[in-house]
Amino acid sequence: MDNQTVADFWDDFAPDYVAAQRESRLPITTDLTAYLTQQNILPHARILDVGGGAGRFALPFAQVARQVTISDISQQMLNFAQQAAQAAGLTNIEFQQIAWSQLAARPQADVVFASMLPLAPKDLAKFSQFARQVAVLNRAVTHTDSISTELQQLLDLPPVDDPTNDAAIFQKYVQTVRQLGYQPLQQTFTYHLTEQVTQEMLVAELDDELTLDQKKVFAAWCVKKFADNREITAQQTYVFKTLLWRLELQ
Repeated sequence: MDNQTVADFWDDFAPDYVAAQRESRLPITTDLTAYLTQQNILPHARILDVGGGAGRFALPFAQVARQVTISDISQQMLNFAQQAAQAAGLTNIEFQQIAWSQLAARPQADVVFASMLPLAPKDLAKFSQFARQVAVLNRAVTHTDSISTELQQLLDLPPVDDPTNDAAIFQKYVQTVRQLGYQPLQQTFTYHLTEQVTQEMLVAELDDELTLDQKKVFAAWCVKKFADNREITAQQTYVFKTLLWRLELQ
């Protein structure tokens, strides 16, 4: 897709995306901020958050860093970030509406950071050039749900295209950083959550995707699972990985 199409998509999707972020129970922003602070990466630094969206990471980073620039292709996402920054009383955040591919390949901050930015491994050379000192990538690499897994196996459903289930790309990042001559440092954040699920929720999610035979199997499964319960519990696991490399160690 061209940049304008991508920008239009994120402008339209921004309210729902921000609402989902606000409802998230995952403490990844707090934990990652603490980790990067302990690594002496955030304190007193100028940070460029590429594809920073509504400021999910940039706002907590700004509590520690000297200055943070949020760069994003979507003006609507940046509007949400600006509103959140004002509400938090943060004055050390700047906002830059631009596609990451259009950023000049030169140092623009002490630290360049991106979370879930759709970078190909070949893009890491340019990504590294945005920073003077440290480059940091954060990515959700695993998301499992016990009920979804059980139903996929029971009904022989195709795997869901989930961008938070892509550990392979992270390993390619590690290999590429090493090929560039840097020594990558990795950190893993794992979270276990539970969610209460009703039969109505599952029917709404699956009914249109099932064949008649699959619906019969699904109905029998529901009778068994919900026989004595209005809700059942799904066990969920989320794994995030952070990759950082210090540019001065090349």
